[in-house]
Amino acid sequence: MEQHINWFYFSFLFSGVLGFLVAGILLFANKTDSLGSRLLAGFLICFSILAVNYTLMTTEFYLRYPHMWRAFGWASFSFAPLAYLYVRSVLEQSFKIRKWDFLFFIPALIHAIGHIPFYIKSSEEKVSFLKTVLQNPKMITLEPESWLPDGYAVPLRILVGLGASVGQFLLLRKWKKKYSPEFLNQEQNKGTYKWLFLFSVVNAIFWGLIALEYFFHFGGQPTLNLTLLLTISGTILFVSIYLLLQPQILYGFKGWNKEQVPELPTLPDTVISDPEPESKKTTISFEQGQEIKRSLEGHFEKNLPFRKRGYMISDLSRELNLPAYMLSAFINQEYGKNFNELINEYRVNYLVIEMRSSIDHSQYTLEALGNLAGFNSRAAFIASVKKTTGKKPSEVFGRRN
Repeated sequence: MEQHINWFYFSFLFSGVLGFLVAGILLFANKTDSLGSRLLAGFLICFSILAVNYTLMTTEFYLRYPHMWRAFGWASFSFAPLAYLYVRSVLEQSFKIRKWDFLFFIPALIHAIGHIPFYIKSSEEKVSFLKTVLQNPKMITLEPESWLPDGYAVPLRILVGLGASVGQFLLLRKWKKKYSPEFLNQEQNKGTYKWLFLFSVVNAIFWGLIALEYFFHFGGQPTLNLTLLLTISGTILFVSIYLLLQPQILYGFKGWNKEQVPELPTLPDTVISDPEPESKKTTISFEQGQEIKRSLEGHFEKNLPFRKRGYMISDLSRELNLPAYMLSAFINQEYGKNFNELINEYRVNYLVIEMRSSIDHSQYTLEALGNLAGFNSRAAFIASVKKTTGKKPSEVFGRRN
């Protein structure tokens, strides 16, 4: 029986490790580098912390390292706001968060401050307290080590979580009304909206189950631990598997939703206020996007900067005098791909045009052609040609040694 229990909790530990792995990919290996990806990574990190934390409670870890107790309690108050901000950032196609979004994390700050009395205790006092708590799991949810009222944390978490879930559905409803049919019917956009809806449903189910367990004990459990572990692990697995099967959702919506706003007549001698400063903008307007597109495509067609090997978005940012994070968001939104994919597509198309218009390159090898267009390696060149044209390089450029 003991071996079965260990494997049972080991599976939840595995889900936590999986969540950290997927979050790491979103932060460091994901080439979209969008605000939405970073917020989703933060959401997964918080969930993974909880999965690992509740698994460690079944071991002697906290008795050996008592200073780690509640050290990551902020995570339980943070993933609901992160979920809301993630949905909002994708719907609004934002490239940075708003000035006052930190207010969503005040409950997490209050929770951390409330445990200061425990943090300043000696190691012996902490161990003595933890022995009592771990022998009586009900005390875990009461959190008597805080100077705030006993039992305040769980209902506050549920309130924050349900509020964030309701907010997600309100955002989805509001923005769907504003979307034009042409915008929503695009395959990429339809898939993205479906993902946001399912993501919100899973979060709502999570908080609904926690609320039912807390108020009605429908599972017959004296504590929330088992319900938390099951719902946390299920959410991590759902997000991870969905991203594995549908990675294109990380690009968000493709194109621009041109909302129809009635034009007001311009009165004579009307003073027109200055536009919103660039530093305060969180989204790219349709007009601004059109201007960026003209600048970017004109720069590429005239100067061919992508032919430089190792060409990066920071180089393009400097050349167009635009922030890299704004360019990254624009490319995701306008083209439905990341910077490297766009650059490689330009390189392949450049070679196709060159081979049609000039005989000077007819004897070039594949390596030479790749170098001519700015590719760093033969493998990258071949993969990009296949992705852009759907054909092998030998079929596009003829057979070469």
